[in-house]
Order: sequence, then structure tokens, then C-alpha cells
Amino acid sequence: MSSRWTAPNWRWIASVRRSTAPFWRWTTPRSRWTARRIVISAFVLFHLSALIVWTNPPCLIKDRCAPIFRYYVLPLGLWQWWAIFAPDPLKDTLYLNVEVIDAKGLRHLYEFPKIGDMSWWQKLGHYRDPKFAANMPVDEYARLRVFTARHAVRQLGLKPDAFPLTASLYYEILATPPPGTMNVDEMAPKRIQVLDRIQIASLSEVKP
Repeated sequence: MSSRWTAPNWRWIASVRRSTAPFWRWTTPRSRWTARRIVISAFVLFHLSALIVWTNPPCLIKDRCAPIFRYYVLPLGLWQWWAIFAPDPLKDTLYLNVEVIDAKGLRHLYEFPKIGDMSWWQKLGHYRDPKFAANMPVDEYARLRVFTARHAVRQLGLKPDAFPLTASLYYEILATPPPGTMNVDEMAPKRIQVLDRIQIASLSEVKP
């Protein structure tokens, strides 16, 4: 009794292999490249839209769209403001400090690091610090002033018996030298501008 040989059904085998293969193998290189281009283009469009909306002068479009983009722009430090440009740029150098008066009446001072005192490689991680300090007076960042005061108290390493205490954020303002001069008089008196006073009741409030 003889049996006839039948050729395998290659189409059926291919369909089985395809059904069990990972989904990215179903697609062709061309379709994968097209999907990648769509994703990249969508991100670029979103990014440019966020910057355009954020840098626009106050208008209806900015009022409607800025709250949406803020969750992308603010955490990444991409937002801009135009106070550094003409016709009325910033003219002073600002130093941010925190003065702490503890429960015993003792005074403690925390000075935030200054870019000018750092080496070039240390500046790489702190190049946004002046921007951070310059935004302290803005009402929108009132909560940030609270976090800043807590950070300063943590860095001072105060004991539990130093609480409750008051942390005062303030600027030391150094005037820019007149046009045509390059030397800054470091001995010239600095103006003081108090930004906020934060009451901290206990050590637990300053723990991260």
C-alpha cells in the first residue's frame, strides 16, 4: 500500500508563524519608519506650539493654552520671560539668602551658592540658579518660596529645639556699574529686599 506525498501548505505555515510573532514583526520597515516619523513630528509640533504660546504677549490664546502647556514647560525649565531684553532689562545682580531666627532668638544665615564662585565644571549643574532666584518675587511662585525656605533650614542642620522658627527670604541687590566701566565695587553697600517670611513650626515640616 503506497501513500502519496503532498506538499506542505506554505501559506498556512506562514500565517501561523505570523500570528505567533511579536507585533513589531508584522510590520514592514517602511511602515515602522512612517510611524516613527509621525511620532517625532507630533512631538516637534507640540514642543514648538508650547514655546510659541508661552512666549506670546498676553492674549486670549495664551490665556487658554498656557495652563495646558505649563505641565510640560515649567518642570523642564523651558519657559521664557523677556525682562532681560530692551527696552528695560534687569540692571542689578541679585543674591538670594535666607535668614532664620530660631525659637531661642538665635540668627542663622544660609547663602545660596553663587555662580561666580564656582569652577567651570561646577557651573554646568547650576546654570539655571540665577533664573530660579530671579523668579522668587513672582506671586505665582509663592509655594516655591516655602520649599526654598525649608531647603535652607535643612542645609543649616538645626536641632528640634530650634523650632518653631521664622525663615526670611531676601535679596542682596548689587547695582550694575555704569556704562563704560567694567569694575564692580564689591565693598559698595547692597540693598536688601525681603521677599517673604515663612513660619516653620517643627522639624518634621522641613523633612523631604
